[in-house]
Amino acid sequence: MNASRPTVVIACRVLQELLATRLPAGMPVTYLEILLHNTPKKLAAALQEAVDAVAEPSTVIVGYGLCGNGIVGVKSGPHTLVIPRTHDCVAIFLGSHQLYVQRFFANPNTYYLTRGWLEAKDEPLQDYLDYVRDFGEESADYLVEMKYHHYRKLCMVGFSQEELDECRPMSARVAEFCARRWNMQYEEVVGSASLLDALILAPQDLKTAGPEFVVVPPGGEIEAAMFMREGEAVPAPAMRGG
Repeated sequence: MNASRPTVVIACRVLQELLATRLPAGMPVTYLEILLHNTPKKLAAALQEAVDAVAEPSTVIVGYGLCGNGIVGVKSGPHTLVIPRTHDCVAIFLGSHQLYVQRFFANPNTYYLTRGWLEAKDEPLQDYLDYVRDFGEESADYLVEMKYHHYRKLCMVGFSQEELDECRPMSARVAEFCARRWNMQYEEVVGSASLLDALILAPQDLKTAGPEFVVVPPGGEIEAAMFMREGEAVPAPAMRGG
């Protein structure tokens, strides 16, 4: 890695299983809670706290996409931040921003699942059950309808067929619920770790990190415009999916 600065990782816990088998031994890593995705202001605050807690000037690999503008405003301080140049962390699971965009235009209004989100119970069925518990069935019906009614497809992304098979008991329950309520179609896709692998290698030479990454120098601040490519508009904060 960069000889002049140590490299550390701060990432969403949804990436923990993948990163655990890829990071060099001994590289410091901090995982932030998955449900922070649902509250962008809390995500920014938690990420800032984690960046500020890095003791010495470092290259910080940030395991997030723009994620509904949830990382906007985070300051690098004395560090250099390296971030996948993606609108949504779904692109990290698919393997590239280009694949995410292709799927977005081919299948708009898709809600994505992964093993991490299923295990964290961050999905429509659990949302409904939590709403019923907290507010009663009538309010739960209204709240879940407002949150998910525009989705037309449910997509489970795994990094191997074996992972998809292992997760199917969980994903099938969610798929049945979404099909019954909104007639969502269900599909499974084998993703790719290529973007994540490139992210881990990027600190070796930041000058050649390429357009797939945002590099925020010391004293900088994460801005939404940094993630835009030619012809793209700055996205409004949004939930996971298309």
